[in-house]
Amino acid sequence: MSYNGRLHEQEEIKDLQRLLSLKDNISDDLVITTWNSLKKMQEELELSSLYPIKQHYYFFQKLEEIRKALNLTSTNFPQLNQLYIEIITIRELLGLPETTPMSEIITLLQKESLENLASLDIRHDSLLLKFLMHSVSKKPHSILAKARSAQLHDLDRVLFEILKAYGPLSRPELVQFTGVPRSTIYDSLERLILKGLVAQYSERKSPVGRPTTIFEAIK
Repeated sequence: MSYNGRLHEQEEIKDLQRLLSLKDNISDDLVITTWNSLKKMQEELELSSLYPIKQHYYFFQKLEEIRKALNLTSTNFPQLNQLYIEIITIRELLGLPETTPMSEIITLLQKESLENLASLDIRHDSLLLKFLMHSVSKKPHSILAKARSAQLHDLDRVLFEILKAYGPLSRPELVQFTGVPRSTIYDSLERLILKGLVAQYSERKSPVGRPTTIFEAIK
């Protein structure tokens, strides 16, 4: 690394130390650890620099807040950045103040039912939805309870309710929603398609690989 590069890093560390020292008596080790995390964020998000470091530190804190709220064990900054963008969009849809903590928005969404989440018009392939689905599927819910206890003749109606409230969805997503075996889901979807209640189509999410089969309720 060049002399100018090392000098620039030393200035960043000093700025961060001043910033952190406003809150508490911060050790040098914690300053360096935080700075290394910020540098990793800069590299993964391809940021031109950490200047002003105050702005990037507060952004880093928001990403960390999201990581902890969703119980993510690893720090994947591109993933966290995508979640941040989606949460900001939902915050605006809900009309919440800009000062609303990320964790508070996530907690609010985790408490919502599938139907209420559907009203937010989150794309079925959104990263945030993936984590929200996992959270919702862990708690008792009327539709989920119906799906898990349904007899075969009831499952068709339950799947139709889910697709109508939160479709379009793929078969793996329906399995994740309901906890019903994939083969049972497939048979029920076939019956719904034959009845003209559900449409099936393919969606290619990347130039390579097989397209994903998507199911949508015909309303």
